[in-house]
Amino acid sequence: MNFRRPARFVSITTAALTVFMLFPAIWSAAARDGGFVPLICSFAVGVAAASALYLAGSAAPGGMDTREAILSVTGAWIFASALTGLPYIFSGTLPRYLDALFEGVSGFTTTGATVIADLESVPRGILLWRALSQWVGGVGIVVFALAFFPMAGAARLYKEEITGPFLERLTPRIRGTATFLCKMYLVLTLSHILLLIAGGLDIFDSLTLAFSTAATGGFLPYSDNAGHFASGYVRLVTALFLFLSAMNLALFHAVIVKRSLSPMRENPELRFYASLFLSFGAAISLILYRSGAYGSLTEPLSDGFFHTASMLATCGFFTTDYNAWPNSARMLMLILMFCGGCAASTAGGIKCGRVVIVMRHIGAEFTRRLHPRAIVPTRIGGNAIDAGVISSCFSYFAAYFGIFTVGLALLGLFGEDLATSISGVAATLGNVGPGFGMAGPGQGYAAMPDGVKIVYIALMLCGRLEIFTLLILFTPRFWRG
Repeated sequence: MNFRRPARFVSITTAALTVFMLFPAIWSAAARDGGFVPLICSFAVGVAAASALYLAGSAAPGGMDTREAILSVTGAWIFASALTGLPYIFSGTLPRYLDALFEGVSGFTTTGATVIADLESVPRGILLWRALSQWVGGVGIVVFALAFFPMAGAARLYKEEITGPFLERLTPRIRGTATFLCKMYLVLTLSHILLLIAGGLDIFDSLTLAFSTAATGGFLPYSDNAGHFASGYVRLVTALFLFLSAMNLALFHAVIVKRSLSPMRENPELRFYASLFLSFGAAISLILYRSGAYGSLTEPLSDGFFHTASMLATCGFFTTDYNAWPNSARMLMLILMFCGGCAASTAGGIKCGRVVIVMRHIGAEFTRRLHPRAIVPTRIGGNAIDAGVISSCFSYFAAYFGIFTVGLALLGLFGEDLATSISGVAATLGNVGPGFGMAGPGQGYAAMPDGVKIVYIALMLCGRLEIFTLLILFTPRFWRG
């Protein structure tokens, strides 16, 4: 394996991330909030790291092979996550690097689990970086790099970065596909910002809320999270953009090319995703209404559908402490944590596309049991699904719940209670953020033991890199040859 090519690629992604630090640094300089020096120091460290990697690396002739692409993507995410946490240390927001690393990984993987107890005391420039780091991680630092820097092996890098069971290739060249995804991501973000400003929010709140929504991340600059925004208009607009952000971004390309909404109407994954949102939103709203905790119908509808959109998009926004909700409502929310949004979106979880394929294959298996001689292919949208894709989906399910089980066992060694452990592992592996119990909304992860935080950091990276890309590094066969 040629380690020089991955080093050169990681240097590019590290340099790209440091450029993003300049925006909150400029904000802090203008606001004089004390965040400028920590951000500039972090920027300097990033430049030094990128320079060292660039000198150690090499753009050797020929494209990357699969091993080099996996090492490049994983290295880019680990380096970026480590760099993302530096402003929290330099600003004194978090005194220990483990906590800063946790916050950095949580932001960059768009998980939204926090160890900062008092967000209101943090400089706004640092909070803006906290939200922006999610935004960069949402579409993926590798996708940003592929969009702006031509490089050999782009197809393999894109394959390891993009989420979901299919390789969404929208144009003949991968760079064109990455560029479109970045443009669509930017359009969603800017549209949300403008609508929030029109609804009365100031620029800071509009930026942080829109960055977190587009990334389906969950970090907001207030301890009460989305509950800080009492406006029904803001919550409605945010729920809409949560729904859009967790859709397959490639569908927007199909709509633009065909100048018709038919690609969305005919897409089985989107129909399943929408049906989950409507059915679970209605069910949770009904449970809340019947609990007697609300005085009118509009409040449980608002809370029910907002939190359904948040959990299904694996965002982790919350407007209230849903730890106090009936168990039936929380159980439905836990199911949504596992399912997640659509493929090629910023959402985490297993992905609706994989769930649809597995469900269709099980249905086809029922038919084969009834008619043993019949040839019954698994079809999605009228097209037969390749056996390799089906096998990949089942393997992913097995790996996902295998990692979930290992995570539960490790937390059990630290004495965590069952509700906290189950929801905490589901929330970090699915890149959701808050769970239930001690991991619930408003609780944060600050008081948890260091060993638990390390487990959660590993789960967040594992979930964002879709398990195999990270775990394969720990197999002997990866390093042979």
